Amino acid sequence: MTPFLERTTPVLIKIAYNILTLSQHFIPMFSIFKRKSNKPEVPEWASFFTPEEYDAFIKSIQSYFSEKNITYELGSDGTLQTGPNDFGFKTLGLMNAAQTCKQDELSHYHEIVSSYFDAISKTFAFEKEFQKIVTDYEKVEQYICVKIYPYEYFAPIGKKFTISQNIVDDLFALLMFDLPDTVVNIKPEQAAHWNKTNEELFEKAKENSRNNYQFHLSKEKLGNTDIWFIGGGHNFVPNILFELPHYPQLMGSKGALIGIPHRECAIFYMIDSLEVTTAINSLIPTIYGMDREGPGSISNKLLWYRDGKFENQPYKIIDNTIEFYPTENFLEMLNSMEE
Repeated sequence: MTPFLERTTPVLIKIAYNILTLSQHFIPMFSIFKRKSNKPEVPEWASFFTPEEYDAFIKSIQSYFSEKNITYELGSDGTLQTGPNDFGFKTLGLMNAAQTCKQDELSHYHEIVSSYFDAISKTFAFEKEFQKIVTDYEKVEQYICVKIYPYEYFAPIGKKFTISQNIVDDLFALLMFDLPDTVVNIKPEQAAHWNKTNEELFEKAKENSRNNYQFHLSKEKLGNTDIWFIGGGHNFVPNILFELPHYPQLMGSKGALIGIPHRECAIFYMIDSLEVTTAINSLIPTIYGMDREGPGSISNKLLWYRDGKFENQPYKIIDNTIEFYPTENFLEMLNSMEE
């Protein structure tokens, strides 16, 4: 039989459906001859902002720390370094706050930013007390959880300072403490006091997450493509990847294509026929766009799950065209199906 697709060249797929159009996510090039604006230049990490939105975001930060009488310095990488303070602030990430602001009105930016930093301050106060019991497993086991993150999330602190399991490529499951206002990573030296293996801790973490957070499954239309949309109103929705044996309705005869663009959703497409090649045309720009918008971005990867294994299906977006580079296994699966 003539192969349906060959692996030697990329598969070019024109974007047909624009649930989240790529044009929303690329920053236009402005002429250098335009009159200079008084608004700050939008850095690469915050490129989803317009200049007006970024200006409002920065002013909200300035207002918050001015009220607290705390000095700070903005980094070019989406971080903020504070001066001495009693609130527990040190190096702070801004991405989640920025993405949350992007999805709201300018008039709400100050409230969003204030709530974000206030939550960090509350966490610092809670952690000071929490450290007194952190070596006692029976007292902390209820807080143990697991979350999925890209490697870049914890690279700055170092993989050796985390307890992690690889899922696929640069996606990892991390052991965390699920505290009232945030989650923080569990350090190996903390777990060393508990006399538990990493496997036992991950099982407890998954059990806690399963008991504390439920998933809401709904069938939706993505253009002409039928998908399962997974929500839940919480930040642990991607954890459904640990529960797939309990959700057979999400799987087709050849598995499923999956996206976990951010912490509040997951997307599944059941593979049963060669219509999957059309579905990819909708899935990639949607996953890409939702990851870019956040909040709590995780991955723009297109994952294929089958028989208990995940496999990333690489792609590139060039000039609003998708170049899809399916793996050998994925091509073999496509070639095994008849029209």
